[in-house]
Amino acid sequence: MKKFMMALLLATTLNQASAQSVTLREVFKQMPDSLMPYLSKNNRLDFIDFLDSGMKAEVKNQLGGTSQMIALGDDSLTIRMNPSLRTDMLLMDSTVVMIETFTVDSIYGQSRVHYFTTAWQPIAAPQFTEAQSQRIKRFEMQNILKRDDELLNKR
Repeated sequence: MKKFMMALLLATTLNQASAQSVTLREVFKQMPDSLMPYLSKNNRLDFIDFLDSGMKAEVKNQLGGTSQMIALGDDSLTIRMNPSLRTDMLLMDSTVVMIETFTVDSIYGQSRVHYFTTAWQPIAAPQFTEAQSQRIKRFEMQNILKRDDELLNKR
């Protein structure tokens, strides 16, 4: 009986540890193409391989343009889909937050936020802590401000 209880405790502990070790990198690899039509699964895998190799993570997207993964961490990533669309993803607990920021010029920018489970099922906006909500807002605003800086630096 003691061996059974010990095995059950060990299995439960390992199961919890594996559930908590999900990274955005792994979730991004499993993303359905329908959620990001710009990129195929091979494009997404290439992004990760290029960054891991220390190369510029740039691919030809499904629309014939160029997309670039700018950053990839355990809980966040940033992709410039084209000059007018930037996508950020955050992994918060077991929720994937996708922030799409569309910019037309230095004056107009708009962000849309989508929420998914780690299995890419759409969900309603979950209740986040104040710090998590502020992090999402910072990403929304930072994208618009970065676009302004990029335009000003080109002049």
